[in-house]
Amino acid sequence: FRKIRQNLLMENKTGKYLKYAIGEIVLVVIGILIALSINNWNENRKSQSVSNEFHQRIAAELDGVSNRLDGDAKRATQLLDYISKSVIILKNGELTETGKDTLEFTLRNFFQFVRIDGKLKTFQEMESTGQLGLIYNKELKDETLKYLALLESVSKIYDQLANEVNDTRFIDQHVTLLLDSESINSKLKYEFKDLAKDNYLINRLARFGYFWQTKHRFSKIISESSLKLKESYLAEIDKK
Repeated sequence: FRKIRQNLLMENKTGKYLKYAIGEIVLVVIGILIALSINNWNENRKSQSVSNEFHQRIAAELDGVSNRLDGDAKRATQLLDYISKSVIILKNGELTETGKDTLEFTLRNFFQFVRIDGKLKTFQEMESTGQLGLIYNKELKDETLKYLALLESVSKIYDQLANEVNDTRFIDQHVTLLLDSESINSKLKYEFKDLAKDNYLINRLARFGYFWQTKHRFSKIISESSLKLKESYLAEIDKK
């Protein structure tokens, strides 16, 4: 009877120790899970913060692209108008004082064709550092890739047009720029009659008018697309 009683006491103590040990293990596991949960929450919060920063940077960059190309479009419209009027002046073979100002503005500016960057620097940075996953919205990411494809295509078109426009040899044989330290604009030396008789020059200048018309059209398209995409990025930030 004494042995049985001792065995029962031992089993009782063992059971208590076992329950205590299991309780300790459960508490440790719960502590680990809570710690992991807090850590995951902190990591998610950090990722969300970095994601928001990238979204804001892309939105700001798109805004800059839109403003720049909107200005390019206005400049293209201005030059198209001056070139068109200059072509008419040359074809008519008559130069008035007003016509002289128009023609000389054209001769000074027709070749100033600004190229554009076909990339978004922030998106490029995210891509190179493997952080594109921080754009959580798949539709927004796809929309951005389509926009970049359009931007790169237009950039290549601008490169081709700029190469054409920057070839000023057809004008250089007739026009000489004279530097004037007292004036913003350089003085031009030319014989109007020689310009008016050069049909190649007139046709070439008219073709450049078409280039500027193309620049205006594409600049407006990219400017509007940039604003639309910018609004999508800002809306995504507001959702978070």
